[in-house]
Amino acid sequence: MTMKGLAEKERKIFNYGIIVGKLETIARFNDKTDHAYNFELSIIPKLDTIAKTIEDRVENISESYTLKEISLEKAFKFFFKLLHDKWFYCYQDKRDYYLSDVGNNFSLYFDEWKREWIEDFVDLLLQTIDPIQIYEIEYQNLKSYYASDYDEFILESEDEIYYFKLSVTD
Repeated sequence: MTMKGLAEKERKIFNYGIIVGKLETIARFNDKTDHAYNFELSIIPKLDTIAKTIEDRVENISESYTLKEISLEKAFKFFFKLLHDKWFYCYQDKRDYYLSDVGNNFSLYFDEWKREWIEDFVDLLLQTIDPIQIYEIEYQNLKSYYASDYDEFILESEDEIYYFKLSVTD
């Protein structure tokens, strides 16, 4: 491996750690006593096919599943909208118990800052993984209670497969 290749691999490992840390932190922001959020990005062993690669991960969850491909050209907008509108700012949802910004001082309550934070996160995610294919996992016939709500993805890069999960249980 060349020095450039080694530096690139080290950068990818470092950025992966940053992404995992951010996911865990924002999940804790959203936690309530009756809602547990789980945001994770994990690397899974790459086998011959995507189906074989994710088989162990999904076999205990549902009887069957489909993979819906997400266009690489639309991936940034897709993940931005999903994270911004659904997952990352649940702690601000006024339809449920929520954390309020009484003094109107916290940057993550301002739309401009919220958008910027998500843009930076999605940019880091996609640049670090550099996916060649992205799939959304859609389960059919869950075998048991799984989560109240979830979105799960497979991001395939040249040399690794990433499992990206956003979920909440109550």
